[in-house]
Amino acid sequence: MSAQAFALLEERLRRAEERIAALNRIGIALSAERDLEKLLETILTESRRFSYSEAGSLYLAEESPEGRRLRFKLAQNDAVSFAFQERTVPVDESSLAGWVAVNRVPMVLADAYAIPEGTPIKHNHAFDEATGFRTRAMLVVPMNDHQGDLVGVLQLMNRVGAAGPEEYPEDLVPLLLSLATQAAVCLKANQLTASIRRLFEDFAQAAIVAVEQRDPTTAGHSNRVATLTVEMAGLVDRAADGPFASVSFSREEMREIFTAALLHDFGKISIPERVLVKAKKLSEEGLGKIRDRFDISLAAAEAAEARALLERRARDGGRVSEAELEALDAAARERALEFEGLFDEIVAANEPTVMPKDARGRLEALLSRRTRARRGQETTLLLPEEFRFLSITQGSLSEEERRAIESHVSHTWRFLSTIPWTVDLARVPEIAYAHHEKLDGTGYPRGLFRKDIPPAARALSVCDVYDALTASDRPYKKAVPREAALSILEGEAKHDRLDTWMVSAFIEGKIWKALAP
Repeated sequence: MSAQAFALLEERLRRAEERIAALNRIGIALSAERDLEKLLETILTESRRFSYSEAGSLYLAEESPEGRRLRFKLAQNDAVSFAFQERTVPVDESSLAGWVAVNRVPMVLADAYAIPEGTPIKHNHAFDEATGFRTRAMLVVPMNDHQGDLVGVLQLMNRVGAAGPEEYPEDLVPLLLSLATQAAVCLKANQLTASIRRLFEDFAQAAIVAVEQRDPTTAGHSNRVATLTVEMAGLVDRAADGPFASVSFSREEMREIFTAALLHDFGKISIPERVLVKAKKLSEEGLGKIRDRFDISLAAAEAAEARALLERRARDGGRVSEAELEALDAAARERALEFEGLFDEIVAANEPTVMPKDARGRLEALLSRRTRARRGQETTLLLPEEFRFLSITQGSLSEEERRAIESHVSHTWRFLSTIPWTVDLARVPEIAYAHHEKLDGTGYPRGLFRKDIPPAARALSVCDVYDALTASDRPYKKAVPREAALSILEGEAKHDRLDTWMVSAFIEGKIWKALAP
């Protein structure tokens, strides 16, 4: 073998090794990319670099009501600047990309303006005419996945070699087909991942709908808190100084935080509905029972007085006088007024506020005031259990009911922990589990302290408290004005229950504006 032939073989070997190394590098880069738009950019950029192409475009196959079409998804051109606009073309033989999509084989052209006669293909010159660009050599390859399904079409234009413009060599075609197949597989995997993510996101929204149907008074809370929390996480991610300067969140972590915030109250689906939607200390049915007891007691007292009068007249043989009847009516009216006043105090005490001390004493006296029930059994005007509920010092829930409500956090954790989360969502249960913890250890359900509460959960806590305070749809309280709510947040931070930096960032960043229509 001559020295010249040996040198030529060495050059071919070197070029082949470079191409294989480049294909491996591109394959690794494509496999690592999770963002669809970036993946498309990488596919086209690396394909152009690999083939020394001045320009290129990428089409994705999609189904439409008109049949299968190719969406012109991306275009790159080093020679001219242009305004890109997506459009679709049919999968037929009228265009270069359509022909390749139909026949699933590459097409190599020495000159786009010299398409062989007898073919239905037409090169669209509109771009060249609008920009002054001149399309010359072209290499168009189908992007088929590992199962042979068409994913898209890769179109490369104007190869530039060491000596200037040149045609695409035949030995480059199988390599570009290999690269296109790698790209198609990565795109298919990306699309599959995206569809699974959409499926899960739809499921998460459906789960929230299920919770809010049981507790319609808090409708919208979970979505609002998720929106606010992601905005807060963005402030944490951008913090250049302070306690969270070293904390950053990737796009996947932002999605993880949003999902955790969206599902933070899912455990409420396990809470008894009578507790979940309880607006007053006693239900309307409970108040109705007290009202019935009062009415029966009034009727029984009036009947007892009338019977006593009749018995007296029966013994002395006299007649009931007008004055005696009027006395009976007067006594009945007096009792009715007394009972009406007592019942009004019960209604007032039933509101989710602290019972006044003087009202407490009068109502407590009813615990020993005996009366008869419908069937004759003896009872008191107010039952001990009713008095216990009316004496609740804050809100409308008893201690047992409050614990039941607080258990929603543990129910949320148990539910979320059963889901086989992907790596990018693995911390969703942990973040949601800590949304009622306080930095000073007074939170629930685990009483965690500052060091054990992750930044995402701290942000979620601030947003959850703010929305609960300002929400106008809670039956047990009126909405707190924004300024008052912000003062409450600052007070909680001052007492080391909420994170001081988070509260300040929430206020200074006016995070609530994220909820504006």
